[in-house]
Amino acid sequence: MTVAVIGTGLSGLACATVLREGGEGVVLFDKSRGYGGRVASRRREGFAFDHGLPTFDPIATETLPLLDSLPIWGAHGRVAQPRMNAFPRGIGEAFESRMGARITAIDSRTLDLTDESGARHEGFSGVVVAIPAPQARDLLSKPAFAALDEASYSPCWTLLLGGLDGQAAKRIEPADGPLALLIRDDAKPGHPATSPCWVAHARKDWSVANLEREVEDVAEDLCAAFASLTGLEPGTTGYRAAHRWRFCRPERVIDRPFLLSDDARIGACGDWCGTDRSGGDARAAWHSGAALGRAMLTVRVR
Repeated sequence: MTVAVIGTGLSGLACATVLREGGEGVVLFDKSRGYGGRVASRRREGFAFDHGLPTFDPIATETLPLLDSLPIWGAHGRVAQPRMNAFPRGIGEAFESRMGARITAIDSRTLDLTDESGARHEGFSGVVVAIPAPQARDLLSKPAFAALDEASYSPCWTLLLGGLDGQAAKRIEPADGPLALLIRDDAKPGHPATSPCWVAHARKDWSVANLEREVEDVAEDLCAAFASLTGLEPGTTGYRAAHRWRFCRPERVIDRPFLLSDDARIGACGDWCGTDRSGGDARAAWHSGAALGRAMLTVRVR
């Protein structure tokens, strides 16, 4: 018996871990080449950036003991080393994985999957969809998944700058302006102490208003905001890029830990799920995936 898990963010990895511990075979699928979803890192031209989740916040750390081995960065939470994506990669690499495979269709009768190249992936006894709710809705048509329409996300534009000369605070949280958070990634514990690597996250309202603009235009505006806050001139940087997270943080979550089809063969989980809490963060993602895994195992035992 083998379950296909679509999405290798924290929710998908949690579900895969529980299923494997319960004796199920698991195959991971992801449209990206790397594990982690928004726990993402990028290496370019000698620079390294945690351009997704900057830290695991203290609340997530308290409820996820598996984070205990990660170094603490002051009051900001824990960080994986040498980059944030090392944490999900360490989990994902233990599974058979088909990376760079964007799944575009699920046959609800046979549970065969089709990716965007037209290739079919067969032989599954169950399917887990662990991706943002709007993307999951495109794959799941059964009435059991109608609640996906209740979830919504806010976007975030992120600026990456490598190699800037000059001194500035290692972490800045401006009170106003386009940018909400600036972090010098090479200052994190356990991260390579190389050239300065800055990641700046735009505010929600600014990201919404500028969501569909060209990447270079967005980078230009965020560089100007960065310069005014730090006194550093992005024109001297060795690397500059902007990244759009269209589904960054859940704004509205569903009041369930996961969704499961009536026959219990197809399930969906993610940070868009909640129970006695608001949902929407790393621990919500992990707990949702783990809960779905346990539910699927319970049905299989019966």
